[in-house]
Amino acid sequence: MNFKQRFKNFIFKKLAKRNYTTTLSNEKINKILMIRDGGIGDAVCSYPLLRELKKNFPQAKIDIYASLNNHFMYKYVPYVNNVYLKYKKRQWFKSWFEIIKMRNNNYDLVIDDTVIRLHRTLYTMIINPKFAISSSDTSKRYGFDRSQLSYYFKTYDSNILLHIVDKRLKILTLLNIHSFSNKMEFFLPNKKNTQIQEKLALLKKYKLIALNTEGSSPSRTLNTKQIITLCQLLKDTDIKIIPFCLPNKFDYFKNMINENNLNNMELPYQTKTIYEAAEILNEVDLLITPDTSFVHIASGLNVPTIAIFWNNPMKYVEWGSKSDTAIAVTPEGKESNIKNIDLKTVQEKALNLLFN
Repeated sequence: MNFKQRFKNFIFKKLAKRNYTTTLSNEKINKILMIRDGGIGDAVCSYPLLRELKKNFPQAKIDIYASLNNHFMYKYVPYVNNVYLKYKKRQWFKSWFEIIKMRNNNYDLVIDDTVIRLHRTLYTMIINPKFAISSSDTSKRYGFDRSQLSYYFKTYDSNILLHIVDKRLKILTLLNIHSFSNKMEFFLPNKKNTQIQEKLALLKKYKLIALNTEGSSPSRTLNTKQIITLCQLLKDTDIKIIPFCLPNKFDYFKNMINENNLNNMELPYQTKTIYEAAEILNEVDLLITPDTSFVHIASGLNVPTIAIFWNNPMKYVEWGSKSDTAIAVTPEGKESNIKNIDLKTVQEKALNLLFN
């Protein structure tokens, strides 16, 4: 560790001090802020905690400090009052306006179970809640974790191999709440998309498989050859495969279907939002997807899922599906990609889930 990093760590530890003179009283928790930046999956996996907080503090207003990547995922969540935005670095002044707004809310409690970072602790200190509780996170970056920072009234040990939803629910134990549910949820708009419903109505006689091919990186994405092979393996007169397709990928899938005679693949709709894709997902019999947010959306909708992961428990245990019927498929090797995934195993599992 170089001198600059050691000095930064020293300043961090010195700044993040606080002397709590009172005890956290659950009866006085009326305003809660959850810091939850990150991606779509991070947001969906926070829904159970939000629900349980609202259940135990029905009078409380719950706000979210979210990122540009996931703020829209709280649009239909009934437990959330306001969502504040963390902007990109070049728009730092907008983030500061949001921080000032949050400071003026006089929160009783801030919950931070994100990755430990100096800037997050600093803006939490500026927001100035009466109490801050958090996950410990790891000591890899700074040489200490949040349990060693007195600014946080209490922390829970997050260095355990546990599904991320169950791990985050441990924040409730810091509030002396020990009975809670880890059931996943997902909230769709009340009004259904007419075009989607009309297209799906034409496919009612088939077993429908939603196929998401895109991951957050190339190492988590199914390539063209894998998509073609999987569709060929699943050629059955009773199956239709619906790929999730953003408008900019429509021609890619259309050409793939025509050039490879994939008549079991349908392009019913060019989904423009995550909620349109989720509406399709809510109507299918099975989801096949790499490790991405659709794993968690399917969990919330309780759609049977085959999720493709790297062969790493940190992936398929912490971020696996919590649907009632869920299967994790991993390659035999320990490489950090899915290029050697056994598609025949995916085929076997898919047919078993659909027809048995």
